[in-house]
Amino acid sequence: MASAPTYDSETLSDLLVAEVAAQRQSLGVTLGYYSRAAQSTRDPNVISQAAQLAHYLEDPLQALAMSELWLETSPHNEDALQVAILSEIRLGNTATTTRYLDQLLSAHGEDALGRLVNQARGLGAQGNLQLVEALAQLTHRYPDQAPLWYARALWLEHEEQPQPALEATERTLKLMPRHEDALLLKAQLLYETGDQKKALRHLKKLVRKYPQAQRPRIAYVRMLLTSGELEDAEKQLAIMAEQNPQDLDLRFSLALLALEAGASNAAQTHLKALLTYNYRPDDIQLYLAQAAEQEMDLDNAVEHYLKVGGPQAIRARVQAAQLLYQQGNTSQGHALMHNLAQQQPKLQDSLTITEAEMRSNNGDPLGAISLINDALRDQPDNTELLYSRAMAAEKIGDIAQLEKDLKRIIILNPEDASALNALGYTLGNRTDRLDEAYQYVSKALELRPEDPAILDSMGWVLYKRGEPDAARNYLRQAYEKFPDPEVAAHYGEVLWILGEQNQARQVWRDALEHTPDAPHIREVMEKLGARL
Repeated sequence: MASAPTYDSETLSDLLVAEVAAQRQSLGVTLGYYSRAAQSTRDPNVISQAAQLAHYLEDPLQALAMSELWLETSPHNEDALQVAILSEIRLGNTATTTRYLDQLLSAHGEDALGRLVNQARGLGAQGNLQLVEALAQLTHRYPDQAPLWYARALWLEHEEQPQPALEATERTLKLMPRHEDALLLKAQLLYETGDQKKALRHLKKLVRKYPQAQRPRIAYVRMLLTSGELEDAEKQLAIMAEQNPQDLDLRFSLALLALEAGASNAAQTHLKALLTYNYRPDDIQLYLAQAAEQEMDLDNAVEHYLKVGGPQAIRARVQAAQLLYQQGNTSQGHALMHNLAQQQPKLQDSLTITEAEMRSNNGDPLGAISLINDALRDQPDNTELLYSRAMAAEKIGDIAQLEKDLKRIIILNPEDASALNALGYTLGNRTDRLDEAYQYVSKALELRPEDPAILDSMGWVLYKRGEPDAARNYLRQAYEKFPDPEVAAHYGEVLWILGEQNQARQVWRDALEHTPDAPHIREVMEKLGARL
């Protein structure tokens, strides 16, 4: 039995301080003490801790120093070579990188290179992007190394170059035909290059060749769902469920995948099966409700929403009330919201406003106002309730009530940008009081200069005042930040009036692509006699 290393009192003190700092998440302090202890003890365990912590903290100079010390004590250690390579890449030292790569390949072979690429493939972090890019550039130096061609494919895919990425993937597979990540990436790239049928055939072939492998079948299911091949997707989901009857987490994930893709029947089948195991019952009831809602089976959806417990119970009951209102069951919807407000007194105002929106959205703005009036009797200066009543009043054309409520909010809080903007926009859009509208919107914009809704209001008020050139700049900013149909309608109208009809058409075309039935776009085009 090997004896534990013995350290002097100073080293023990350093290691103790390092551990305490780590517990307090002061990792920079931990690294300092570990590095000093690594140099004084030359203990591979301490050195490895210091090197890997420096790499985690993205301190390439310190990581390189520690990995070099590590390699002095363990010349062929794979982890030490990995840290050295990744540190040299971060520092831009290509020549030294290849020296360490040669050592890695000599000592551990191509599999080690594959593990290195996997270390650097988390494309969400900028540092890892840099590492993948650097590894991708090494294919000319190591043309026979499949992992480097795979890194090149990853980088090109990230750079939105699917065809070159596909070519790099093919090089990977020529060198290593069973490279699972490359096989899956090939399907994705085929899809991205527009060859959907070939991508599906490729995955189908993989599934047949490796029937027990989960990742290819999951990728196949995902692509079938994305392609609208629901029947084939359901067959594959059933096979996975049969192959993994005890893996409830997997079955749950597959059910959610089906639900997300609109395969409601398959989703419900798997969710109901999970209920028999009492697996995450509250989550299952919530998703069963969503699946029923997708199928427009609103009665069944309400039933499931009402069975949801736990942290999502409030959200589920509010959605049940929304569906009841949508069906015209106003009394049941109101009773549900009223009971919920009694159970959650701290949420009473929010629930009242939410129910008012339900009434207004389902064709009963007067009922919405009546509901808020009842709440305002007890708290007449509640700004959230006043704002909600103002918005409901606008829907029935009661501009006087809207103005009264919004001005009351502004008296109570002169820096309420939402109230200032709503009042300014409404006066500019529904009255001829344009100078007054401009003052309110200007004040709102001072308070929130980057808010796209306020930028849109300013552009629209300026346009109404006969200043289309000034309006265009504000509307362009609003559209770039938040290209919703109303903003697109305003921006397109101003462009059209300024003689930029082709650009206006493009703005409207883009908006209609995302929201084909957008009434704001259709109305402005009809007003201007415009055609796409």
